[in-house]
Amino acid sequence: MVILKGYKVNKMSIENRVQPGTELKLQNTLNYNVNYAEADKKCWGIVNFGITDANAQPFGVNIEMVAEFTYDEGDEKPIIHTTSFDAVFPYIRMLVTNLTSQSGMPGLIIPIMKLNPNTVKVEEKKENSPLN
Repeated sequence: MVILKGYKVNKMSIENRVQPGTELKLQNTLNYNVNYAEADKKCWGIVNFGITDANAQPFGVNIEMVAEFTYDEGDEKPIIHTTSFDAVFPYIRMLVTNLTSQSGMPGLIIPIMKLNPNTVKVEEKKENSPLN
């Protein structure tokens, strides 16, 4: 069982220099990586999430977050990866809504995103990783 122990926002930014009344065509980017401390049954999920306008309007939201998790012996990495993402993504959604609404525009509510465990790529532990 994967359990969220806590999260921290490393960076958060918004740019909104769009003229009032401009219609935006929003698109998002997502990068989610998990680093493991296998001896301790801990891992850290690192999220980089961004929203931009497909027509290159001066609008953007960027969030970099790290979250700590514990997991059980026998949990498979693709399942840890997707389950940890499912636990942290609601906080990304909340941050996007709060950040946009507090910047003088209607709050954006981004759709729920799910990762497919069949498409998760598990790489061998990197010796130089600061989290391993």
